[in-house]
Amino acid sequence: MRSATCFTMPRRYAPTESTTHSAAGATISVAGVGVTRRAPDLMRVVLCVEAVRERAAEAMAAAGVLADHVVAVARSAGIAAEDIRSSAVSLAPDRVEAPDGLRVTGYRAAESFHLTVRRLYHAGPTLELMANACPSQVRLDAVGFGVADQAELRSAAREAAYADARSRAEHYARLSGRALGDLRALDEQAAVPGAATLPGCAIEQVIAAVSVDLPKVEEQVTVQAVFATR
Repeated sequence: MRSATCFTMPRRYAPTESTTHSAAGATISVAGVGVTRRAPDLMRVVLCVEAVRERAAEAMAAAGVLADHVVAVARSAGIAAEDIRSSAVSLAPDRVEAPDGLRVTGYRAAESFHLTVRRLYHAGPTLELMANACPSQVRLDAVGFGVADQAELRSAAREAAYADARSRAEHYARLSGRALGDLRALDEQAAVPGAATLPGCAIEQVIAAVSVDLPKVEEQVTVQAVFATR
């Protein structure tokens, strides 16, 4: 990623001002970018179960039973209770065209939840178990990979960003025939969260993907730094 870099030095003579600035007051403002990549050590999954019944209450009850069953299978596969979190519950009527307009034929209830699979080497078999728990009524809505210690990854990216900014500033200082002074200001831009995702969400694709090299988790930090010169 390219970033804008500028070198500014106050003019020795400013016609519109009554005071002058010496070269000692010159500063260098640069941007620094730090990117770190690491192999993932956990997988985050969004699963959804769905049930269709004639009555709304029946559909909701059926979806709840399916969700409880899939969660029980996940627990039996070694996923901790704190790594299973319900995220959404929905209910909608199923309609079909009829001579007198749309007619409700039943109700579709769904429940989705987030799972964190920390035994990444066992991710494929874990997903397969949950998919087989109720094959026609469970789907994989999203899958991503991450690292347990996100703060460590961000800290490494931050260090790389500062080192990049200082290196750029030292280069510009040499080009101007000066030495780099103290840091005057530092502003960190919003960090880009570390994440790695798979292009498809079919369970079969994920099971196949976790058996090969996974995409790296990436963290990016950008800083804007101002250094004095001497």
